Amino acid sequence: MRKVFLTLIFTCIALISTAPTIDFRIWSERYLSLDEKVKMLTAEWEFSRFIEDLGYRESLNNWLSINRIGCFGEWQFAESTLRYLGYRNITLKKFRADPGIFPRELQMEALTRLIKLNTALLRNYERFIGDTIHGTVITRSGMLAAAHLGGAGSVRKFLESEGKVNRKDVLGTSIYDYMKRFSNYSIE
Repeated sequence: MRKVFLTLIFTCIALISTAPTIDFRIWSERYLSLDEKVKMLTAEWEFSRFIEDLGYRESLNNWLSINRIGCFGEWQFAESTLRYLGYRNITLKKFRADPGIFPRELQMEALTRLIKLNTALLRNYERFIGDTIHGTVITRSGMLAAAHLGGAGSVRKFLESEGKVNRKDVLGTSIYDYMKRFSNYSIE
């Protein structure tokens, strides 16, 4: 965030100190272009922060991790999720034998696909963003993290029931837990 702020300041100084022959229209176009760049960089930074924190919560950011129930990788993918995303050759058995079949870069690709899929599946539920359930404000980041935990269907049931249907994974973490834990990210 500091880099974005400093970039903005230095760019503004450069714009202000240009020759006075620049008319207002050109200056405003430069400013709007800069504003869009800052927004894009901020969105990228927030998304990176979101996926790093999700990875930390899932596996302490250990891409070699395998949990008690057989989910594996930094973001603890189930085999069924990977098959659904098109990664049919990556199984727990193969990962145990050779973690190199599912390196962190490929895990990041799978996570990005899963987030895009969950975004599409939850598109009709964006109307809940800004509402409060059990004292937690519903956000896009909270919905996506909860969908990562229990699937988009569990998130939809949670939202439709106003939190009364709050499914948990086999380790005891609930949809609400992830909604609350990951509610503070500005991701688009």
